[in-house]
Amino acid sequence: MTPTEASLTDGATNGTINRHWPHRGGSFEALMTAEPEDAPMAGPLPDEVIARVEAVSICSSDIKVVRMGPNHPLFSGTHEAVDTVLGHEVCLRVHAVGERQTEHFRPGQRLGLQPAIRMAGKRRIIGMDLPGGFAQYLRLGPEALADYVLDVPEALSAATIALLEPYGCAERAWRPNARQHLKPGGTALIVSGPNADFDLAEVPDWSAVTVVGESPAFLEGRPATRVNDLAHIDGPFDDILALGDLTAAQLSRLCELLATGGLLLQGRRSPSPGPVALDPARVHYDHLSFLGTSERDLSAAFAPARQRFDARPGGVALVHGAGGAMGRIHVHRLLQLEDGPATIIASSRKGQRLSDLERDFAPLARSAGRNLVVVGNDGLAQAIAEYAPRGLDDVVVVAPDPAAVSDAAGWLAPDGLLAVFAGFPYGQRLEIDLAAVALTGLRLTGSTGCSVADMRDVLARVESGSLDLSANIAAVAGLDALPQALKSVADGTVSGKIVIYPQRRDMPLTPATGWNAAKEAGLTG
Repeated sequence: MTPTEASLTDGATNGTINRHWPHRGGSFEALMTAEPEDAPMAGPLPDEVIARVEAVSICSSDIKVVRMGPNHPLFSGTHEAVDTVLGHEVCLRVHAVGERQTEHFRPGQRLGLQPAIRMAGKRRIIGMDLPGGFAQYLRLGPEALADYVLDVPEALSAATIALLEPYGCAERAWRPNARQHLKPGGTALIVSGPNADFDLAEVPDWSAVTVVGESPAFLEGRPATRVNDLAHIDGPFDDILALGDLTAAQLSRLCELLATGGLLLQGRRSPSPGPVALDPARVHYDHLSFLGTSERDLSAAFAPARQRFDARPGGVALVHGAGGAMGRIHVHRLLQLEDGPATIIASSRKGQRLSDLERDFAPLARSAGRNLVVVGNDGLAQAIAEYAPRGLDDVVVVAPDPAAVSDAAGWLAPDGLLAVFAGFPYGQRLEIDLAAVALTGLRLTGSTGCSVADMRDVLARVESGSLDLSANIAAVAGLDALPQALKSVADGTVSGKIVIYPQRRDMPLTPATGWNAAKEAGLTG
């Protein structure tokens, strides 16, 4: 702790100037010629903390926010002008503490941050729709301080701490990230087609039930609203039960009627009706759940064997879009997963990124006893036929392309798992055989963000020596080089993560190999 920090428990910041990069909704091209701004940093309010940003790593989401503007899902539905500071992967050092936070925080304390917080019942993200870490200082309010920060050790580099969040997001993609049961007290829609002879051993106490088609026997004696067809239903519904031989168009409409966090439970025995149109943004952002069974008792869909989220031990997994930073993180995780797949196929559309994947991860694969197959998109189908003739056990799609998700679904084994990791604007469509969820055990999941628990688990693996995050640090820079760093990420000219040190304004974008705390010395304060 510095003498200055030790004197800041009274809530004053002694005229601190905060150099930062504002984002007010302009284009990515405009950002390339913009300049950082300096502004006085007012002291914390009684329930706030001011933190110095020791390091912040660039995420492809930062670029998406700029390029998509008000069309980004974070800003959709709001009429407020965009006025924020990006940067959500941070390592922080407490600088000043409000008087009501002194029992929990002290100047000089080092913190990690999980930036997706709940405020007034809504999801807000520090570094996206709330000011973030492309700045020398960051203001943390009571919501963030209550549940979304964690103490982190001094021995690790600030760059490693900043990477806990993106690695935590990759961890979340392979963990239970969707509902695994029907929702008591929720709203339900039950749609019955031909051959809808399914039962439900335990019927939840739904608050309201709407029925289209013949009412199932398990609803006998329960109040329900009868509707003739789906065209006259608005939704949303927490639980939707699709029973019998529903068409692809009907299944697509049911997906549209799901509430955020909703569950679609299929009971089906007949052959698939063909591809179902589905919005991938809803899978990624809205935490939708897809379960199904061909057994008479629908409860079979909730059996643990139908609830797989992580990669199949000894199987074949594909990271589709592995060349970018998050794709590399998924490759890294699967290679060092204790009971991970035997073969990891890593695809990318850019030649340099392919060679960088081979260079950076082939030695790790050999030491872990895993088979790493690095392949361009043009040779991917052939590689899958060679290494996964029965189909892929697992696919995580990191490329923000609906066609990539549809292709990945077609390469899956009948009981394979497809994780939609890439973010999309709402309103796009992908085609997927959704009936396979009931007929063959297909798993479809999606996730965004992570939890503090996910970050703690990553931190534990780092401290144990079983995971080295520096393998994904490709370059470092000072705050004033942010436009060049962002452009390098957007253009794909740098493989891996770029870490910004806001306290070092003038450091140019510099390649980094074997980055560690010793090389970082002098850059964080």
